[in-house]
Amino acid sequence: MSVHSPGIFARLGVSSRRDPQHPVRLDPFPAICAKGVVRPSVLVLVVDMMAGFHAEAGAGSDWVFTTDLSLRAPARRIPERVVATGQVLRAGRGSISCEVALRAGDRAFAYGQSGFIRIPRRHGDPPKPHLHPDEEFRRQAPIERPLVEEVGIRVLDPATGHCELALRDELLNPARVLQGAIVSLVAEVAAETLAEHASGAPQLVTELDIRYLAMGRVGPIWSRASWIGDPGSGALRVELRDRGNGDRLTTTVLARSEPLEASASR
Repeated sequence: MSVHSPGIFARLGVSSRRDPQHPVRLDPFPAICAKGVVRPSVLVLVVDMMAGFHAEAGAGSDWVFTTDLSLRAPARRIPERVVATGQVLRAGRGSISCEVALRAGDRAFAYGQSGFIRIPRRHGDPPKPHLHPDEEFRRQAPIERPLVEEVGIRVLDPATGHCELALRDELLNPARVLQGAIVSLVAEVAAETLAEHASGAPQLVTELDIRYLAMGRVGPIWSRASWIGDPGSGALRVELRDRGNGDRLTTTVLARSEPLEASASR
């Protein structure tokens, strides 16, 4: 869980009371959207925040860290506001699982689940930040460039979904590693790039299943994507590695893409 970091995360239209009893809100704007929909990775940030607040509240003095996150975001027109609420599905001694429902007005918009590892604090650990209902996660001046450009993701080889991202301060969480929503954005772009290369037509990523295996500490972070089954099946696998850390595998992602034209009627 790493939503206390300043930087780009406060510039994506997200606001919250940092309290599991209050919803996380997203007010979309052009820079966080693409092809007529909100970028799935921005919704990943919303899910991670809302689920993280619930996990933190249920973990007492223990540390909690995101281990996996799933998002289902059927491509739809951009809403004026998305409101996310969540709940704990299971709180065990070593792990916590949460679900998050995202709504736009009176209709379901997207859905996510997230898992967290629970680690007892050790002697000498720094004090654990506590959530205060009156403390707001306030939005700062929104980004002006498209999100992928603002983050700095470079597409090097569309045929293999090879993208790269250099690490810099505004992309890191308080532990000084790449924040989870930016991890998902690299994977999203990798899957989208490969799908568009294969089809020759615009594609949208509508599903992400992310497994955070290791922290991206050095960079650049680079991606490789491949089809699951026949090319063009819509099902893809993406892996991310940390080149500056011996090409260590940091993340695996299962993604689903669909043609832009197939979602236009939703």
